[in-house]
Amino acid sequence: MVCLACGATGAGGLCCRCADRLRPAGERLIDGRLVVRAALVHTGPARRLVHRLKYQGLAAAARVLAATMAPLLVPPPPALVPVPRVVVRRLAYGVDPGPELADALGRLIGVPIVHGLRAGMWHRRRAGPSGAARGSPRLRSVGSVPWGSLLVDDVITTGVTLSAAAAVIPGISGAITATAAPSLSGPSGRRERCRPAT
Repeated sequence: MVCLACGATGAGGLCCRCADRLRPAGERLIDGRLVVRAALVHTGPARRLVHRLKYQGLAAAARVLAATMAPLLVPPPPALVPVPRVVVRRLAYGVDPGPELADALGRLIGVPIVHGLRAGMWHRRRAGPSGAARGSPRLRSVGSVPWGSLLVDDVITTGVTLSAAAAVIPGISGAITATAAPSLSGPSGRRERCRPAT
Protein backbone atom coordinates (compact mmCIF):
# COMPACT_ATOMS: atom_id res chain seq x y z
CA MET A 1 0.00 0.00 0.00
CA VAL A 2 1.11 3.58 -0.66
CA CYS A 3 0.00 6.99 0.58
CA LEU A 4 -2.49 8.39 -1.92
CA ALA A 5 -1.13 11.92 -1.52
CA CYS A 6 2.66 11.53 -1.53
CA GLY A 7 3.26 7.95 -2.67
CA ALA A 8 5.22 6.94 0.44
CA THR A 9 5.40 3.19 0.81
CA GLY A 10 4.03 1.28 3.75
CA ALA A 11 0.95 3.47 4.20
CA GLY A 12 -2.71 2.85 3.50
CA GLY A 13 -4.82 5.85 2.51
CA LEU A 14 -2.64 8.62 3.91
CA CYS A 15 0.72 8.43 5.63
CA CYS A 16 1.08 10.18 8.99
CA ARG A 17 3.11 13.01 7.48
CA CYS A 18 0.33 13.86 4.99
CA ALA A 19 -2.47 13.30 7.52
CA ASP A 20 -0.80 15.75 9.91
CA ARG A 21 -0.69 18.40 7.16
CA LEU A 22 -4.47 18.38 6.57
CA ARG A 23 -6.10 21.64 7.69
CA PRO A 24 -9.79 21.88 8.65
CA ALA A 25 -11.66 24.41 6.50
CA GLY A 26 -14.83 25.25 8.41
CA GLU A 27 -18.17 26.64 7.35
CA ARG A 28 -19.22 29.44 4.99
CA LEU A 29 -22.47 31.16 4.05
CA ILE A 30 -23.06 31.58 0.30
CA ASP A 31 -25.54 34.15 -1.01
CA GLY A 32 -26.66 34.80 2.55
CA ARG A 33 -28.66 31.57 2.61
CA LEU A 34 -26.65 28.44 1.76
CA VAL A 35 -24.46 27.02 4.53
CA VAL A 36 -21.48 25.18 3.06
CA ARG A 37 -19.30 22.98 5.23
CA ALA A 38 -15.90 22.08 3.85
CA ALA A 39 -13.81 19.37 5.48
CA LEU A 40 -10.33 20.54 4.45
CA VAL A 41 -8.41 23.49 3.07
CA HIS A 42 -7.59 22.88 -0.61
CA THR A 43 -3.83 22.80 -0.20
CA GLY A 44 -1.04 20.24 0.20
CA PRO A 45 -2.19 16.62 0.62
CA ALA A 46 -5.90 17.53 0.49
CA ARG A 47 -5.44 19.23 -2.88
CA ARG A 48 -3.51 16.22 -4.19
CA LEU A 49 -6.27 13.85 -3.04
CA VAL A 50 -8.90 15.91 -4.86
CA HIS A 51 -6.75 15.93 -8.01
CA ARG A 52 -6.24 12.15 -7.79
CA LEU A 53 -10.01 11.77 -7.74
CA LYS A 54 -10.89 14.51 -10.20
CA TYR A 55 -8.27 13.96 -12.89
CA GLN A 56 -7.12 10.35 -12.37
CA GLY A 57 -10.39 8.71 -11.31
CA LEU A 58 -8.87 7.17 -8.17
CA ALA A 59 -11.89 5.98 -6.17
CA ALA A 60 -9.74 5.31 -3.09
CA ALA A 61 -9.15 9.08 -2.84
CA ALA A 62 -12.94 9.59 -2.58
CA ARG A 63 -13.06 7.17 0.36
CA VAL A 64 -10.28 9.02 2.21
CA LEU A 65 -11.90 12.41 1.58
CA ALA A 66 -15.34 11.10 2.58
CA ALA A 67 -13.91 9.98 5.93
CA THR A 68 -12.92 13.60 6.65
CA MET A 69 -16.37 14.86 5.59
CA ALA A 70 -18.48 12.38 7.58
CA PRO A 71 -17.94 13.96 11.05
CA LEU A 72 -19.48 17.20 9.71
CA LEU A 73 -22.81 15.46 9.06
CA VAL A 74 -24.25 15.05 12.54
CA PRO A 75 -27.17 14.55 12.48
CA PRO A 76 -27.21 13.03 8.99
CA PRO A 77 -29.41 14.60 6.31
CA PRO A 78 -32.28 12.67 4.69
CA ALA A 79 -30.31 12.39 1.43
CA LEU A 80 -27.15 13.51 -0.36
CA VAL A 81 -27.41 15.18 -3.77
CA PRO A 82 -24.15 15.14 -5.76
CA VAL A 83 -23.31 18.10 -7.99
CA PRO A 84 -22.46 16.58 -11.40
CA ARG A 85 -19.60 17.51 -13.68
CA VAL A 86 -20.38 18.78 -17.19
CA VAL A 87 -20.65 15.97 -19.70
CA VAL A 88 -17.55 16.90 -21.72
CA ARG A 89 -15.25 16.79 -18.67
CA ARG A 90 -16.86 13.66 -17.30
CA LEU A 91 -16.10 11.92 -20.59
CA ALA A 92 -12.61 13.41 -20.84
CA TYR A 93 -11.52 12.32 -17.36
CA GLY A 94 -13.72 9.26 -16.97
CA VAL A 95 -14.92 10.28 -13.52
CA ASP A 96 -17.50 12.49 -11.86
CA PRO A 97 -16.08 13.57 -8.47
CA GLY A 98 -19.33 14.80 -6.90
CA PRO A 99 -21.16 11.47 -7.26
CA GLU A 100 -18.02 9.52 -6.27
CA LEU A 101 -17.75 11.52 -3.04
CA ALA A 102 -21.48 11.28 -2.37
CA ASP A 103 -21.43 7.49 -2.82
CA ALA A 104 -18.47 7.06 -0.47
CA LEU A 105 -19.99 9.44 2.08
CA GLY A 106 -23.43 7.84 1.84
CA ARG A 107 -21.96 4.42 2.58
CA LEU A 108 -20.11 5.78 5.61
CA ILE A 109 -23.07 7.49 7.24
CA GLY A 110 -25.90 5.31 5.91
CA VAL A 111 -27.68 7.99 3.87
CA PRO A 112 -29.22 7.50 0.40
CA ILE A 113 -27.91 9.27 -2.69
CA VAL A 114 -30.41 11.11 -4.90
CA HIS A 115 -29.17 12.09 -8.35
CA GLY A 116 -31.42 15.13 -8.56
CA LEU A 117 -29.22 17.32 -10.78
CA ARG A 118 -28.15 17.20 -14.40
CA ALA A 119 -25.31 19.24 -15.84
CA GLY A 120 -25.04 20.68 -19.33
CA MET A 121 -22.64 19.53 -22.02
CA TRP A 122 -20.00 22.20 -21.35
CA HIS A 123 -19.18 25.51 -19.72
CA ARG A 124 -15.95 27.38 -19.09
CA ARG A 125 -13.85 25.82 -16.31
CA ARG A 126 -14.67 26.88 -12.76
CA ALA A 127 -11.36 25.65 -11.34
CA GLY A 128 -8.23 27.76 -11.55
CA PRO A 129 -6.82 31.08 -10.33
CA SER A 130 -9.35 33.39 -8.69
CA GLY A 131 -8.79 36.06 -11.33
CA ALA A 132 -9.46 33.73 -14.25
CA ALA A 133 -12.61 34.03 -16.33
CA ARG A 134 -15.11 31.49 -15.05
CA GLY A 135 -18.12 29.96 -16.71
CA SER A 136 -21.60 29.91 -15.26
CA PRO A 137 -22.81 26.37 -14.57
CA ARG A 138 -26.04 25.24 -16.20
CA LEU A 139 -27.79 22.79 -13.92
CA ARG A 140 -31.34 21.49 -13.91
CA SER A 141 -33.30 19.44 -11.43
CA VAL A 142 -34.59 15.95 -12.24
CA GLY A 143 -37.00 13.93 -10.15
CA SER A 144 -37.82 14.68 -6.52
CA VAL A 145 -35.36 15.37 -3.72
CA PRO A 146 -36.28 14.96 -0.02
CA TRP A 147 -36.66 18.25 1.84
CA GLY A 148 -33.55 19.04 3.88
CA SER A 149 -31.11 17.17 1.62
CA LEU A 150 -27.47 18.27 1.27
CA LEU A 151 -25.50 19.01 -1.88
CA VAL A 152 -22.12 17.25 -2.24
CA ASP A 153 -19.21 18.58 -4.30
CA ASP A 154 -15.44 18.22 -4.36
CA VAL A 155 -14.24 21.82 -3.99
CA ILE A 156 -15.75 25.20 -3.23
CA THR A 157 -13.96 28.15 -4.81
CA THR A 158 -16.37 31.03 -5.38
CA GLY A 159 -19.55 29.18 -4.41
CA VAL A 160 -21.25 29.89 -7.75
CA THR A 161 -21.72 26.22 -8.66
CA LEU A 162 -23.28 25.31 -5.31
CA SER A 163 -25.49 28.39 -5.42
CA ALA A 164 -26.70 27.44 -8.91
CA ALA A 165 -27.43 23.89 -7.74
CA ALA A 166 -29.37 25.05 -4.68
CA ALA A 167 -31.38 27.47 -6.82
CA VAL A 168 -32.94 24.69 -8.89
CA ILE A 169 -33.77 22.27 -6.05
CA PRO A 170 -36.32 23.42 -3.46
CA GLY A 171 -35.61 22.45 0.12
CA ILE A 172 -31.83 22.01 -0.04
CA SER A 173 -30.61 22.62 3.51
CA GLY A 174 -26.92 23.21 2.75
CA ALA A 175 -23.86 21.71 1.13
CA ILE A 176 -20.73 19.80 2.02
CA THR A 177 -17.46 19.74 0.09
CA ALA A 178 -14.23 17.85 0.51
CA THR A 179 -12.15 21.03 0.32
CA ALA A 180 -12.40 24.82 0.20
CA ALA A 181 -10.09 27.27 -1.52
CA PRO A 182 -7.66 28.79 0.99
CA SER A 183 -9.25 32.22 0.51
CA LEU A 184 -12.57 30.81 1.78
CA SER A 185 -11.13 28.96 4.76
CA GLY A 186 -11.18 30.29 8.29
CA PRO A 187 -8.50 29.86 10.93
CA SER A 188 -7.08 26.37 11.05
CA GLY A 189 -8.44 24.20 13.79
CA ARG A 190 -6.41 21.63 15.67
CA ARG A 191 -6.47 18.07 14.41
CA GLU A 192 -5.47 15.05 16.43
CA ARG A 193 -2.02 14.07 15.27
CA CYS A 194 -1.70 10.87 13.30
CA ARG A 195 -0.16 7.92 15.09
CA PRO A 196 1.65 5.37 12.97
CA ALA A 197 0.19 1.88 13.05
CA THR A 198 2.21 -0.54 15.15
